[in-house]
This record gives sequence, C-alpha cells and structure tokens, in this order.
Amino acid sequence: MSNFGSLNVLVPRSLCSVPDETNLTVNNEGLTPIQISWENGLVSDIRYDIHHAKPSKILFPRFVEAHAHFDKSFTWVDYPNFKSTYENALLINLEEHITRTSNKVLKRAEDSINRAIKNGYRAIRTHVDTYISQDIAIWSELFNLKKKYSKFVKIQFVALAPLEYWSTNHGEELARMIQRNDGIIGGVIVPPFNKKKLSNLIKTTLLLADKYKLEVDFHIDESSQNPGLGINLLIRILKKLKIRVPITCSHLSSISLLKNYKLRNLCKELAAKNIKVIALPLTNFWLLNRDEFNTPLKRPVAPIKQLQNYFIDVSIGSDNVQDSWYPFGNFDPFYLMTIVLPMLQLNPWDRLAISALCNAPARLLNLDWDGIIKEGCPADFVVIDGICWADVFNNDKNRYVFIKGSLYE
Repeated sequence: MSNFGSLNVLVPRSLCSVPDETNLTVNNEGLTPIQISWENGLVSDIRYDIHHAKPSKILFPRFVEAHAHFDKSFTWVDYPNFKSTYENALLINLEEHITRTSNKVLKRAEDSINRAIKNGYRAIRTHVDTYISQDIAIWSELFNLKKKYSKFVKIQFVALAPLEYWSTNHGEELARMIQRNDGIIGGVIVPPFNKKKLSNLIKTTLLLADKYKLEVDFHIDESSQNPGLGINLLIRILKKLKIRVPITCSHLSSISLLKNYKLRNLCKELAAKNIKVIALPLTNFWLLNRDEFNTPLKRPVAPIKQLQNYFIDVSIGSDNVQDSWYPFGNFDPFYLMTIVLPMLQLNPWDRLAISALCNAPARLLNLDWDGIIKEGCPADFVVIDGICWADVFNNDKNRYVFIKGSLYE
C-alpha cells in the first residue's frame, strides 16, 4: 500500500503534540480527537478537527519492548516449571541450556521478532543467555538477524552472562563484538551472595564496559529477600570507581519491601547516578514470594511511582514469554498493558503511566523518536477500533500496524 494517508482518531493526550492547541479538547479518559496526515513515511500534519464526527479509532505510536528474552521464548512446552518458583525456573533454564543449539536460538528469535512486529513493536531490547561453553559464533548470526529485520524493528541485544564471564578472554572477545554491533553487556546480581567476591566481579564488568564504551544492564534484586542488597552494593562500587558507564537496572523487585525512608534515600542515589530502571511485573508477580498454602499480600515489584517521583526514568517491560520463568504472553504490547496497569493500579489516562510503556522505553534504547506523535515524526502507528480505554483492554479488537505510513500485512 502507499505510504501516505489520513485518519481521524483518538490519541492519548500525553502522546501527541499539536501545533495549534487553541481548540483542542480532551475527554475524561485523557483521549483527544485529532486528524493526522502523513506522506513519504512521515507525519505531515496533525490538528484538531472540530467539524469531524467523533472518531471510532484510537492511535498509539508503535511500541518499544524494554526487556525480552528471545533465546528462550516459547520453550515452556518442553521445559515447563510447574512449581512456578524462581529457584525452579533457574534449574529448568539450565536444563534447557544443555540441549540448546544456535539453530534453536535463532528460530526462537526469528519467531519472536515476527510476532512482535505483527503485534505493533518497533524496537526491542532482548537478553541472550551467554556462557563459556556457548559457541560465540551465534552472535554473528544474531547480528545478521538484526540486520535482516532492520526495516521493520530495531533490535538491541544484551549478552546476559554470569559476572565471572566478563573477566575471561571469552568475555573480552565478546565485548569487542558487542561494541561493533551497538549491543550491551549484562549480568545477574541476586542475593544471597558473597559481597567481597561479587564486588570484584561487578568492578571487572564495569571496567570492561568503560573500556569499550558499553552500557550495562543488570538483572538485580529480583528477589523477595534482602531488600535492596544488590543495588546498594552496586552504588557503593560506583562511588569508588568514578566512571561514566550507562547503567540500567532490570527488576529491582525487592526494593519495594524497603522502609519508606530507606527507599527515598535509595531513589536519591539512583537519580544522582542517572541509573535507569526497568520494572518487570509479569514475571516478578508470577515467581516471587510464592507460598504453596497462602496467597501472599506482598508482591515484590519495582516501585514505579516512588522512582518516578525522583525523576528516575522507569520503563515497563514484558520479560519472559512462554518459558520456564513465565508461561504466558505473546510479544503483544496490549497484553502487557492490559495486565500490568490494573495490577499496579496505574491509570492509563495518567501521563507517567503511559510514559513507562511508550516514551521511557524509547529513551532507554536511545531511539531517534521518543514516541510523541507530532509533525515530522515517523508514521509508525498501531491503530485499533475503539472509543475508550475499555476498548484498548478488550482482547477481541482489530489492530492495524503502520510502518512508515504503510499498512503492515
């Protein structure tokens, strides 16, 4: 189809910028009616049309996934975790590694990419389990896959390795390869741990990242025990090293269990270090603080509102899709939105709630476009039939994905 057109739609007010706001109206759910036009793949005009009938479609920017795991997606059938605990998920994950091949990982990744594009994603950060026995050649194939789909989606790979890996020759070699392909290095910091040993490993990882000018994305404090133990250790190390390495902390689940004054102090430290946070409620609510005989009242998850109050950029990600860590999902941004917003009592008509799903992930991946619909932005949309947020959360909805102004089919 042609890459020019026009639509009368509703858009969340916080996701659009209209040159003439004089007559702009916003309904009680924070949706505003606009007429949007595009040509040559870019938005050419956006305005409020007071003469048009009430729109029956809602438009979003194509979404950005802040945290995924392509390498293990859709493995639940072969590697189920019926205990549904973090500890058992880890054991089964290691069992899957034994039978893992490059071809299996590449097929899972390609299946994930195609589903994500169809469902409305324009960019994805995905972690890939990394270890010494793994064939390093898999990374060349993954980067080829990234190039293959670059017209439709930007993919950012994170090498998720045991921290010991980054002090080996294998780690140095992969860091150089990651640098050439705009990737990220990562590791896991989850209690219980030996503080002295882990401190040295974290320092080594950060210094390697500094050497190759890489970002680090840590899985940290994904736990219901020892609240904030990992992040406080990381902050102490950063104060001593005095290096400028971009850092993202994924999960930070346990810090929601801190006392208020400790959480406030931690938020100040995170803001001072410009550390970005990815909240991953689906996997955390599923795995953490489980009790076989009781429904737990405390469910650890990154405290999004408290972090945002200190101007910390918080993204919400899906994390796992149909694997031993989380048995559900389908790389669908509307599934994520529909589950997470009610779960965390986030109002979809509030700017900061929508920012965590749309704008913060775009900033996290350092994309050229922050997801605000405005003149000159890419004509990259997801449009659904509907007039209110209840229609957005309806599973039985039609969606239309536009990439550079053309309908994706």
